[in-house]
Amino acid sequence: MRFLTVYFLITFSTNAVCQFYAKKDHLEYGFNIGTYIANNNTSILYDANTYVATSLESMLNRNNPNFKYTSGINFLDTQFGGMGNWVIDNAAVPAEMSYSPGFLVGLHVGKHHPKFKYYLDYNLADINVTGTSQVIDAIYSPGDANFTSPVIISIRGRERRNLFNLGLVLDFINEEDFHLGIPFEFQLNQVTLINNEIYLDGVNQAHNVNHIPANLTNTTGNNNPGGFGFGGGSGLILTLDMAENIMVSFGYQGYFAQSNFSVNLNRWGLQHAAFARMIWMKE
Repeated sequence: MRFLTVYFLITFSTNAVCQFYAKKDHLEYGFNIGTYIANNNTSILYDANTYVATSLESMLNRNNPNFKYTSGINFLDTQFGGMGNWVIDNAAVPAEMSYSPGFLVGLHVGKHHPKFKYYLDYNLADINVTGTSQVIDAIYSPGDANFTSPVIISIRGRERRNLFNLGLVLDFINEEDFHLGIPFEFQLNQVTLINNEIYLDGVNQAHNVNHIPANLTNTTGNNNPGGFGFGGGSGLILTLDMAENIMVSFGYQGYFAQSNFSVNLNRWGLQHAAFARMIWMKE
């Protein structure tokens, strides 16, 4: 019995010393860099058809007095041999839009306790969204001698997301040379459309899409819809020791969060973030 008691005390003391976070608590701060993948269910905002004051068809209508794409119209008239010889392909309206993985950068501050850590992150995500439509020959069919090949309409946008995360990390594996934790986060986010434009292949000048919140049909338009949403998520964070009081973390987190652009476009969806974090520990 005495032997078992001594063995238990030695084992407990060794494990306590060999844990990655040996101190009772400490403050840490650092920065994040990584990638952010937005849910495609709000990319419809950029399709130049659904949540706009002037649709793609109106922008390419010579008789439209406002917001028409004059250089694009002139190019199409030349390409297809005159007015009335071309039409927007209805099968490509609205365009199918998709987000590209965005660049994420941010700041981190946290406080460690023996079995958990709580922290606050601020991250900025810059995201691009792309899609295509096309203009087709209204007179001739493929195979006809005078048929003109379709002209691609490229649609692109840029979006910014401010992400405020209040989190708690629980121990999963806590060894001498690494720590694997499970984070749980509450997120407050702000989404903003930065720009949205269309351009025709062969035309140097792009044309801005005129946006308007879907619930404000009698206004002159708003080219930067956006707002605040919230959500939460979890993932895994691996932390390694680099030098005295310096650590690096690699993490993945998934968030089920709201992207609130207007009262009619405030959808919930799964968002993803993968990041590296450089951390300085303050004893």
